[in-house]
Amino acid sequence: MPVLSDFCGRRYPIGLFYFDKRLWTDEGVKQAAETGADFLVAVESQEPLYRLCSKYGLGIVSSSNIVPTWWGGKGENPGGYEKLLPLQKLDDGMMNYPSSSALWGDYPADEPNSKDFAHINRVAKRYSELLPNKLPFINVYPNYGCVPQNNTDEIYQQLGNETYSEYINQYIRDIDLPYICFDFYPFTGAFATYLENLDIVASACKKSKKEMWVIIQAGAWKPEQALNAHQLDWQVYMCLAYGARSIIHASYSNGWWDESTSCVNQAGQKNRMYGYVKNINAVLHSSFGKDFLEYDHLFTDVCGAMDSSDSRIRSQLMRQNAMEKPPTSQAIKLTSDKAVVVGHFKKGEDYAFLIVNSHNPVDGFATAHVKLEVGGTPPAETWKTAFTLQSGQGTFLALKSQRAAQQMELS
Repeated sequence: MPVLSDFCGRRYPIGLFYFDKRLWTDEGVKQAAETGADFLVAVESQEPLYRLCSKYGLGIVSSSNIVPTWWGGKGENPGGYEKLLPLQKLDDGMMNYPSSSALWGDYPADEPNSKDFAHINRVAKRYSELLPNKLPFINVYPNYGCVPQNNTDEIYQQLGNETYSEYINQYIRDIDLPYICFDFYPFTGAFATYLENLDIVASACKKSKKEMWVIIQAGAWKPEQALNAHQLDWQVYMCLAYGARSIIHASYSNGWWDESTSCVNQAGQKNRMYGYVKNINAVLHSSFGKDFLEYDHLFTDVCGAMDSSDSRIRSQLMRQNAMEKPPTSQAIKLTSDKAVVVGHFKKGEDYAFLIVNSHNPVDGFATAHVKLEVGGTPPAETWKTAFTLQSGQGTFLALKSQRAAQQMELS
């Protein structure tokens, strides 16, 4: 079964979630492609979108080829997916399946209850038998369920499990897909469990040898809540520090957000978010993105001074810092005057670190001054570096086995 990188060559896979029909014009599709994205998610399968996406090199993960995408919503109908899409209906839907090369796959289920996992797996298996070169795209809940305001009972009703770890572990047991994809929108009030969500999925992906894909927040409910550039970057680099192998921006057009806060408004005019997305996509599609995909994620920890970090994230930074860290062959000493998240990676005998200024995602001026020392077995010498990270920014340090190091500033 393919994964997103199979459709992208050596490029880091980047998606745009939702693309309003009013934008299905030559200029509209061209403008979306110019963000640097590789594919669209949750769009209908119709012309002229196929033709225009082929023209401008965009893939499509469709929400309409088989049946409309199942959404778990508030958990009103757990276990109901089998009634919506019995396997015979899936088979029948393939009789008129589109032939466009722009079609990468289909989006059969979004945020399902765990009671639907078994049938989702049957659908994914049958789908892959019928379309071995296409991708069945499944996205699961974040740990807060469908909205951050959920209480414990509402989260249980939506997930179908007592804890998020149980939910993700059941996904691994029940669904035979090479990835775990989830959405998380931290600037809607969900800060308190953001790192926990990333850590649970990253750990599960490592254990099950699956890829982690994340749908991130690129919009807001109200114009005054519109994200700044460092807040979009903060999300991307945090996801990368936990090993994410695809980033999907939600959303390109307004979708559920206020139209002034996504990449473009209803008329297709660019908002500030368009430039933010284009800039971070350029980083992901630089040589850094290609190099990053060659490394395996080991673990992620938190270092530096956390006492003055934003109160909405401080406690989870401290919890992550207190977690037991697996041993590595690298003697690492990192100091920082601000809280930084550090992703540890390995490729063969080479190690790499993705260091992110995670101190305060609502303060664009929270600069971190970082010093790093990496020691090794004699006769190798200790390698030292010092650098400054602006709020939400990251740096990638690749430490070669012969002790040469390459540092990429990701801003």
